[in-house]
Amino acid sequence: MKKIMYLILAMFTVFMSCDNDDVDIPPTPTAPTNLSVTTVISGDGSGEVTFNASADDARFYHFDFGDGTKGLSKTGSISKKYEMVGDNTYTVKVTAGSGSAQTTSETFDVSVTLSFTDPETVSFLTNDSSKTWFLAASQPGHLGLGPAREGIDGDWWYPKWYSASAFEKCGSEDSDCLCDDELTFSVEENGTMSYTLDNKGQTYFNVGHKAVVGGAEDIDFCYEFDTSGAKAVALSQVSGNVPEDQTTGIQLNFSDEGFMGYYVGSSTYEILFISDTQLYVRTYDTENADLAWYHKFTSAAAVDGGEESLETIYTNLVWSDEFDVDGAPNPANWTYDLGAGGWGNGEAQEYTDSSDNVIVEDGVLKITARSSGAVGGAVHYYDDVTLVATGGETASVENFEGDAPAFTDFGGVSTAVIDNPDASGLNTSSTVGESTKNSGAEVWGGSFFDITSPLDLVTFSSMEIKTWSPAIGAVVRLKIENQANADEFFEVDANTTVAESWETLTFDLSSAPAFNYDRVVLFFDFGVSPSGDAAYTSARIKSENLFEFTYGRVEIRAKLPSAGGTWPALWALGANFDEVGWPATGEIDIMEHVGNNSNTISSALHYPGNFGGNAVVGSTSVETATSEFHNYTVEWTPDSIKFVVDGELVHNSLVNSATTPFNSDFFLIMNIAMGGTLGGAIDAEFTQDTMEVDYVRVYQ
Repeated sequence: MKKIMYLILAMFTVFMSCDNDDVDIPPTPTAPTNLSVTTVISGDGSGEVTFNASADDARFYHFDFGDGTKGLSKTGSISKKYEMVGDNTYTVKVTAGSGSAQTTSETFDVSVTLSFTDPETVSFLTNDSSKTWFLAASQPGHLGLGPAREGIDGDWWYPKWYSASAFEKCGSEDSDCLCDDELTFSVEENGTMSYTLDNKGQTYFNVGHKAVVGGAEDIDFCYEFDTSGAKAVALSQVSGNVPEDQTTGIQLNFSDEGFMGYYVGSSTYEILFISDTQLYVRTYDTENADLAWYHKFTSAAAVDGGEESLETIYTNLVWSDEFDVDGAPNPANWTYDLGAGGWGNGEAQEYTDSSDNVIVEDGVLKITARSSGAVGGAVHYYDDVTLVATGGETASVENFEGDAPAFTDFGGVSTAVIDNPDASGLNTSSTVGESTKNSGAEVWGGSFFDITSPLDLVTFSSMEIKTWSPAIGAVVRLKIENQANADEFFEVDANTTVAESWETLTFDLSSAPAFNYDRVVLFFDFGVSPSGDAAYTSARIKSENLFEFTYGRVEIRAKLPSAGGTWPALWALGANFDEVGWPATGEIDIMEHVGNNSNTISSALHYPGNFGGNAVVGSTSVETATSEFHNYTVEWTPDSIKFVVDGELVHNSLVNSATTPFNSDFFLIMNIAMGGTLGGAIDAEFTQDTMEVDYVRVYQ
């Protein structure tokens, strides 16, 4: 043990006696010198910058790019892509280091241009090479007018752009040149976009710009005006205070005073919606800053009825019903939808399988809508929607004495302004609002109307509404909402305390968040679905689970009802609707007719991005639609969907593709609805009316 301890002591002594010069100790690092940085800035608008740094004795380079991001390089070379659109200057700091505390830095500015682009929009516009667009002349509102971004009174225009005041221009000689325009977007070899307007030598001018062409007319007019030659077109972000739910955030900018058909002096168009087949834009009048013009375009040309015959590719009859056996419809072909409420369209009928409503007689199918004589659901009346301040000051919101507001109904409710049915007690005014919650309506059914100025909830803390209810204890829900943002709302309930008499219900708004409330929504009998007999009965038959098909030509020969309020339809629905819902399932409306607009036939396609008020719609006049049989046809292929009346092409509504829901099984439906969002007001004298169907044939 002692020998080991001596050995350790001896080794320690030898180590301690070594000369320090014999040990290789690294020198202390020195700061890098001669730091130099060069930049290579891309000139293609991509925002790409390459930095090259060098310094003596540097082991690493740290980059602070001036936009909140950083980078590290051992070689001194690094690339950075800036992401702020436009021309921007960034203060960059480059630090060269040889150790943790030994660094040298240089700070300088770099100016970068990033051009805006959106590959999906470019693809839609150009089909990745070249694509021609046409005015959606067969659709209502193909040219519309509304307030500009910040209107005269600063209020936002609503409903959304597709409901702008519509001017049907293609039927007038003064303006029909607009409907011949062809707008072609192309991708050039260098990746830029170009645009050509072929307007066949004539331009439709807004009257405020007639001086450009030396026009003499005091109305909008078609003038000879040369628009030949390609224009450059670039995308940019929309500038200005534009609500997010009313724009894609992208605008088109045309060079050399390029424009899109209707001349209002503008070369900038805000894209409101774009898909493979639909383009909706808004532009601002250069002579009147308070006006915005709305255009609808389609990538399929609209063809007026009679100008072109359908050349079908489907000639093999695969399914039909000739309705040659009297009695109930053939159960091998048809089943029924039953019940009331109208599936959210505010309709007034109840669908039955009764022979009073659907029967085969004399070689035709007869679907008959009838008045049942019942009241039809629960009816409430209301009046004098008024804001009230704590001190008693009041401000009228709506009293129904002037022009009726534009009601929007939902969930099986219908709303109108009528003569006061009980002008007594608290309310002797002449006209009031009527809310009818039809039998079978959704528990959340109701209606709303919009107001031009937001509710002043700083001055006023509550709202009073005179109400007439058929029962005590009915829940009346008031919802105030921001038109531009449905997530900004406030709800409060009140209960009726008397039956069949006017009373004033008070709704406390003192705790409402500070939003911009310019919509009033009312739900009467909230939480209840009325039962009992509906005011009208009808039938809706379908081939669901019996005959379903993908692609083909459907031909239906029918004679239509004419009474006001009738809404007959021949249509098809995606068979997977119970899995994906509507509109994801797709809907093909072969024929729709409204008794209140008799002998005008419309067809429509509903699918994501194009449904409800924004559906792809076409229409034509058939003067004897309600007195004679006519053939209503759809030709549905993997590439297109075309609508036809009596063999003549009405319009090409869709360039079909893998992105639409029109590539799987659909089933057929035939029905008559009453009233609702499209059927409108029902004739007070209505008793019954019938749609007769001679045959249904499907070819593939």
